[in-house]
Amino acid sequence: MKAEKGPLSLVWEMINGCAEVADRSTAVRGIRAVCKWFGGQLLYIPAYKTTGKNAGELLGVLADEVGDAAAGRMLEKLMLLYGGDQLYIPMEKKAFKDIIAREIYERYDGSQASMRELCREYGVSFDHMYTLFYKGRDVKNQPELDFQDE
Repeated sequence: MKAEKGPLSLVWEMINGCAEVADRSTAVRGIRAVCKWFGGQLLYIPAYKTTGKNAGELLGVLADEVGDAAAGRMLEKLMLLYGGDQLYIPMEKKAFKDIIAREIYERYDGSQASMRELCREYGVSFDHMYTLFYKGRDVKNQPELDFQDE
């Protein structure tokens, strides 16, 4: 029996799997789009059928974000990893909180108009937007460590 994984660890597992068939930034963009589109829902991942409703919708979401070729490879990888399973897909703003916080920090120009636009775009309140802004500042100022073999 498989150990249950939380939705956030599932997202990073999906990204790591897709990064095997596309570059990492493409995998992050694609899975982030999946979380934005399907977030808060259960999603059935077909095992083999690439022409069904779920596979078609998933392929469309991925293709809109990363292009047809990468989307096809990513869908095949997701079907290989999770085919036949029904997965809970977390909301984008939960799964990618640090990335969103950093984006907000980089895009906020200090004006009320900018804050309103960002609140609408990310679907959060002013209070939460300021929390994310300060979190983004902290994330941006942390050094990134690269542990990859060279």
